[in-house]
Amino acid sequence: MLWEIRESLRVLYSKYDNWLRAVGKFLLALLCFVTISSGMGQMDQLNDILLLLILALMASFLPLNAIVLMSTLMILAHLYAVSIPALIVGGGVLLIVLLLYFGLAPGQALALILMPLAIEWQVPLLLPIAFGLLSTPLSGFGMAAGTVGYYSVRTILQVPVTGGGTDSIAGASSAEVLLFELQTLLKALTQEGEMILTLIAVLAVLILVFAIRKMEIKYAWRMAVGTGTVIFLTVELLGAWILDISMDPVGLAVGTVISVLAGILLQLFFFDLDYRSTEKLQFEDDEYYYYVTAVPKRKRERTVDEWTQ
Repeated sequence: MLWEIRESLRVLYSKYDNWLRAVGKFLLALLCFVTISSGMGQMDQLNDILLLLILALMASFLPLNAIVLMSTLMILAHLYAVSIPALIVGGGVLLIVLLLYFGLAPGQALALILMPLAIEWQVPLLLPIAFGLLSTPLSGFGMAAGTVGYYSVRTILQVPVTGGGTDSIAGASSAEVLLFELQTLLKALTQEGEMILTLIAVLAVLILVFAIRKMEIKYAWRMAVGTGTVIFLTVELLGAWILDISMDPVGLAVGTVISVLAGILLQLFFFDLDYRSTEKLQFEDDEYYYYVTAVPKRKRERTVDEWTQ
């Protein structure tokens, strides 16, 4: 059954790959824009679903980095609606993140886009497992950029910056109030322990999963998923205890289960091997002997009619 589904999807993608890519980018862009509007929503003009559909349709015909830039502009517009200090601090952080991203790994847009969504949905483990199995450690740059951007914006939105009514700056000029609010936001960002913890956990899992799945051992992908899950839980729980960070145990458990199931599904679709039929082969030429371990891909069993044809 699984083999038939996999082959059907492969044939379908080979026929309509261009259209499927466009639809995928449209859905990804729409999901990203809707998440930004629902999570921020300070600028009412950008909350119109028709506008979001038009922007997503435009993004479907552009590279993935266009979604990154369009999302950044939307976030800056919402930050502007919050306050000028929020725009200055948030814009500065996002500018640094984007400069580092485009300078180091501009081809990892998918990781950058999906990472904030994974954190928002409480499945941050899903991304390092998936990219560790299917990609390279370079995707860590995209995940790191997405993590820093997400937590920076969230922190800015959560910090009250209206200090004009406090006794400490009563009677201060507008410039002094602005400076005080900027200092408040920057201080909040430097104390964002959850962001550092998530960065360490995600990057550690990504590197470990990639290293294990490249090993020439049986069930490497399953071992990679299991080991990565253990490392993630260890880092998250130990870090939350050391840094005194409140954590939702139910959300962590559910997100971990979903991430593990997704990793198993990826293994079944992209690396499903039949280790019971492993063969040891030997070749030689004038200079070397070659010892090869051949592991066949798992396929569906033939029916009686297919064998008799």
